[in-house]
Amino acid sequence: MFTELIFNYGSRFEVVGQHIENYSDTGGHQILSGLKTKPFWTTVAGIYESVGLILKPFCYGLLIERLGTRAMNQVSEMLYDQFFYRDHPIPAVVEQQLLELFDPSKMDSDFLKFEHFVATGSLEKGALKEFNSSISISQKSFIRKFKNQYMLSPNEYVKLKKVNTAVALLQDDRSDKLTAIGLEAGFYDQSHFIRVFKNFCGCTPKEFGKCP
Repeated sequence: MFTELIFNYGSRFEVVGQHIENYSDTGGHQILSGLKTKPFWTTVAGIYESVGLILKPFCYGLLIERLGTRAMNQVSEMLYDQFFYRDHPIPAVVEQQLLELFDPSKMDSDFLKFEHFVATGSLEKGALKEFNSSISISQKSFIRKFKNQYMLSPNEYVKLKKVNTAVALLQDDRSDKLTAIGLEAGFYDQSHFIRVFKNFCGCTPKEFGKCP
């Protein structure tokens, strides 16, 4: 449930799947990885020198045009200096330059409401219709604006959140009953749970639970 910005200074670092953007030059390799509704693959080889930033999902839309720009290259150089050149990174320096990168972009108030709604609501059937009635723009306008930043529709985002909740429950291994896990994660029934989970993860919940 996040966007990841990766600065790679070492050998091979490859992310393959939906919503991946790359920029490479002599100064390093920048990778922007956004939300996904399908499985993806990460491959590394050789010397491993990378710094990854975990960001809010909407940051993908904000950063996609900034890869390779002077501002992004300055952040790349700063991170390399702080984490690979110095014995002890200076948090205040890292924080200040990251704030400069993100300061011009303020989070949309509708997105703030949506994030709060998803975090605190039950997300049952019809929940998004209830949310749409709480904002001042039309449903169509919100969906268009949302997809520009999140790269997913609000409905896909809600499904992704449910899948992530199910993954956590499966890994926690508190219950071996898939129906109970699916209902706790917010799915309507077991068939709905299995269908959506497989679409996102490439395997059924049962198959996932057997993975080491």
